[in-house]
Amino acid sequence: MKPVIFQTPEPLFNSKMTDLVMEIEYLRKKETIVTTDPFIYNQLRNIFLDLDAMSSARVDGNKTGLSKYLEAKDDDPESKGRKTVEIDKVSQSMRFLDQNINETVFIQSFFTELHRTIREGITNESSRFAGKYRHSPARPDLPLNNSPAFHLVETCMDKLISYLNKKESPKFDAIKSAYAHQRLLWIHPFREANGLVARLVTYAMLRQQGFGGVADRIINPTFSFCRDPEKYIKLMRRADSEKEKDVFAFIEFALEGLKNDMIRMDRLLNYEIIKEDILKPAFKHPLFDRVFGEQDRLIIDIAIEKQVIQAADVRLFFPQKHPTEISKMLKWLRDKEMIIGLDEHARKYAINLENKYLVKLVVGKLERAGFIPFT
Repeated sequence: MKPVIFQTPEPLFNSKMTDLVMEIEYLRKKETIVTTDPFIYNQLRNIFLDLDAMSSARVDGNKTGLSKYLEAKDDDPESKGRKTVEIDKVSQSMRFLDQNINETVFIQSFFTELHRTIREGITNESSRFAGKYRHSPARPDLPLNNSPAFHLVETCMDKLISYLNKKESPKFDAIKSAYAHQRLLWIHPFREANGLVARLVTYAMLRQQGFGGVADRIINPTFSFCRDPEKYIKLMRRADSEKEKDVFAFIEFALEGLKNDMIRMDRLLNYEIIKEDILKPAFKHPLFDRVFGEQDRLIIDIAIEKQVIQAADVRLFFPQKHPTEISKMLKWLRDKEMIIGLDEHARKYAINLENKYLVKLVVGKLERAGFIPFT
């Protein structure tokens, strides 16, 4: 086997890849006018974490449908199916990376612990190999597979980690993330779930590199790099050859997906789009005609319009009602989990986008509005 060297590809100035890098750099640095309340946007972020985790699992062969996953998501852990648990573990790992992104360091234990976290407890077999590098050939079903032999995995990972931690010009960040993604999948360090791990590592890289931008936009590694799963797998495997044209083809595909996803997620920073394209259409569903009375519907309309409300906002529309009645009306909606308190004293409220009934409708509207490339 020839020496393993990891080096960020450098495209020609007049290439498509360079154009993509420049567009992505503009998006990374641009000042965006944000009209969506942070509480609303963070609920959307949580929804997209689940959607991206589900889509990542689908790329790796988990065929759990969107509706089935959303229905089972809040079930008791003991009653959840194996495939739902797998998606949950990926989503929880993304949340952990979000919370600890500034402390995240790329070392051997980062990769093995990430793998252990998402594979332990799925099946007896997955638990046995969780967090351990493979001790068998990689992808034996692929006739042209040239991944390193198992005894070279740790050495290759050492070299990849050195590459990840090497300081380079920020202009190469996007290329580096895409290149490292493909190289990690080429090493194929684990017996299974390498794709899930690679997309989590890419998420950590993109977050650390600041592709959330000034507004801390939502980042979706799967929707970015795998917007067309079949093409993603085809280009990724072809790039195993290390031929420049094959490596560049994969990176261009990944960068175009990243650029498009950044543009999509920026649209959600404009609350007018969320209000008109997502929330209002979602609440027109007949389900809410059965659940809500006229007063409840009016309070929901106020919350949709203002994003964050308090009792005083509702009182303007019900001047004849005593404050205690207003509190009871709000409490009823809280008990139904249609609105949620912003703090423990619950003096301010917002629509609960993660309500188990509403979230399916919200996701349906997001998909129809073009925010979800595939499910």
